[in-house]
Amino acid sequence: MRIGTVIGRVTLSVRSPKYVGERLLLTLPWTQETFSGKETYAPAIVVYDLLGAGVGQQIAISEGSEAACPFSKATPVDAYCAALVDKIFYKP
Repeated sequence: MRIGTVIGRVTLSVRSPKYVGERLLLTLPWTQETFSGKETYAPAIVVYDLLGAGVGQQIAISEGSEAACPFSKATPVDAYCAALVDKIFYKP
């Protein structure tokens, strides 16, 4: 699981019927330096969201096979918004 910052939304004109009521967010995953206050991020990824995260919000991102676990039917998801982050306490 990683932390990321939402920087925008992705809009699709054509989509798979397996996506119902989804929101796709463009997210910058944090690097180790981000926790120290530096503005460095990993490359942006698209995250499937059912929690209603907004632009500028920090989220917890579940990736890989774990990202598909919240769904009862098989859903083609590689990154999932698992939690909305309110506060981060970091002590190096």
